[in-house]
Amino acid sequence: MTREVDNNTYLKYLLHSLNVDDLKEICRNYNIRGYSRLKKAELIDFITDSLAEEEIADLIKKKELEIISNEIELAIKKINSEDREKIESIKIVNEKKHEVEILFKGFNWENTFFLSINPENIDNPLRDCDCRVGANMGFCSHFWVTFIFSLKQGYFKLSDWTLTNLPDDFEEKIKSIKITSPTTTGEKSSELSLIDKDSPHFKLLQHNRVTIYEGEITEIAEKESDFQGNITIYYLVTVKDAKMGPQLKKSSDKKEEDLFTVDKVLLRLSDNAYDKANVDVGDNITCNGGVDQDSFLGVMLKRVTKFKKLKS
Repeated sequence: MTREVDNNTYLKYLLHSLNVDDLKEICRNYNIRGYSRLKKAELIDFITDSLAEEEIADLIKKKELEIISNEIELAIKKINSEDREKIESIKIVNEKKHEVEILFKGFNWENTFFLSINPENIDNPLRDCDCRVGANMGFCSHFWVTFIFSLKQGYFKLSDWTLTNLPDDFEEKIKSIKITSPTTTGEKSSELSLIDKDSPHFKLLQHNRVTIYEGEITEIAEKESDFQGNITIYYLVTVKDAKMGPQLKKSSDKKEEDLFTVDKVLLRLSDNAYDKANVDVGDNITCNGGVDQDSFLGVMLKRVTKFKKLKS
């Protein structure tokens, strides 16, 4: 692989994924002095200015795959709705230039990433992000989500990618990730999405509401929320080996082929529902619930009804 971007610039791209402590550790490892009061951006410039060419090459060799692998793992978590941020929308801005814009949404923040990978710029694609890493041309997790989307869309081939090295298992990790609908210019952004069909929550996310027919409680946590002075008590209940299916109007419509098992699922219960059920860790339960992608807790069931303990 021959990278067109010079090592000094490329190292800066990589270092933006690290925190201040990581950067100071690099300074210590390479006997760089005078860094103690520097902020992150200053540290990155200080490191690249202080190192000799062979030291820069050595640092890239040592840190590149670690940094990239960590960001790719986080990207896959976003795709699988296992991260604090979720993919809110995907939009193809310009099909001809392969311009893609993805909106990521957290509890009270948003990040938008723009990426264009085409034959003219594949050596160093045009990109921009609202996050601190991506805003400095770094390879943030938002970059890798959009990279995966562009790859799945057929905008480029991995054999033509020379800007970064990739983990040996990269293709295997993303093999099950699919674009859920045809993506042509003019479609509504809400129609475009990435789904990992091997994700433990894939089948769960196909439904608005589900029924847990049986599952064992492994953890119960009492929580408290304060909204404008109003205190609400609720419970987070973790259930393992949850056998479930789509919630039906008639129990007679239940079909075995529609059922699936999720290794672990989180339920949010009202104080009233929890008290009525009188459950404890180790009990088997059944309930209905709405599938929700919580910004902090990931995929879970909310608006839980008919929660009760099964007879042993």
